[in-house]
Amino acid sequence: MISPSSPSGGGRPPPLLFWAFFAAGAVVLALAPLALNNYWLRVLTTVFMYATVTQGLNVIVGLTGYHAFGNAVFFGFGAYACGVAMTLGAPFPVALIAAVAFSALVAGIVGWPILRLRGHYFAIATVALNLAAIQLVIQVGGVTGGAEGLPLPLSDLPPGPLYRAIYLVMLAGMVVSTLLVAFILTRPFGYALRAIRDGERAAGVMGIDTTATKVAAWALSAGITGFAGGVWAYWITFIEPASAFDPAIGVKAYMMLILGGMGTVIGPVLGAFVLEFLSTLVWGGFLQAHQIVFGVLIVVICLVAPNGMLVAGRSLIQRWRSRHGAA
Repeated sequence: MISPSSPSGGGRPPPLLFWAFFAAGAVVLALAPLALNNYWLRVLTTVFMYATVTQGLNVIVGLTGYHAFGNAVFFGFGAYACGVAMTLGAPFPVALIAAVAFSALVAGIVGWPILRLRGHYFAIATVALNLAAIQLVIQVGGVTGGAEGLPLPLSDLPPGPLYRAIYLVMLAGMVVSTLLVAFILTRPFGYALRAIRDGERAAGVMGIDTTATKVAAWALSAGITGFAGGVWAYWITFIEPASAFDPAIGVKAYMMLILGGMGTVIGPVLGAFVLEFLSTLVWGGFLQAHQIVFGVLIVVICLVAPNGMLVAGRSLIQRWRSRHGAA
């Protein structure tokens, strides 16, 4: 039986071999800017950003079982926290910490009432939170720039080194968030999250403080997502409510999570790479009808791998081994 919560996404390979491949891949990606042109540097940076956002979504959706359709609100909060901090004179590293902390704080505050909701009520509440955040930023104005948007201070670095630095920071976000999810799965906190996912009432009977655990999971999810939003804001250098709180960010991350495999460690990364590269290649090959082709390909993937590509791939490997072993 394949366990979607194991470090490698279920079953074998052994953990040490899995992490050896993961470390080797991270090193290759870290060295890739030496050979990449600006176009592919941007594509990979976007992949890392979405992989980080999807890992954040994985914590609350895949591990906890709460479908936060509006989780991209924390991407926007992270972007604005970073942008406001920088306009007030904070250096980027400090502003990025502020982005993570502010996003986690907001999730911790609103999580207590919202996470008492379940099922589609919680999902609708997160969408409403995203819409409310847009209006909040517009109405506050001042340091947020309101509807006119917020320009960030420009970096002293030349464009080339700056984009490579952002690439590496986004890569670090993807790697660290993936390691964090893997670590959680081996700790009591991770067991508590999966217990809530499998049966919240039963988890409560076992003595788990389900509300506090869910709030902690959402705060962690928000912090990861806010990190990606903060780096994105520094990368773009100008943010506005419609783009920072764009619901499409959350929708795309949800697609990546489902395609890669919910509740797995490497599934969100796999989903981000496949979906973003597929989108890029289809857009380049079918300029006039790329959305139609892209949509058809996603439907085909969902039909072939309804539980995610990672689980489907490992099922195929096990079948191949069993057939050849029997032969």
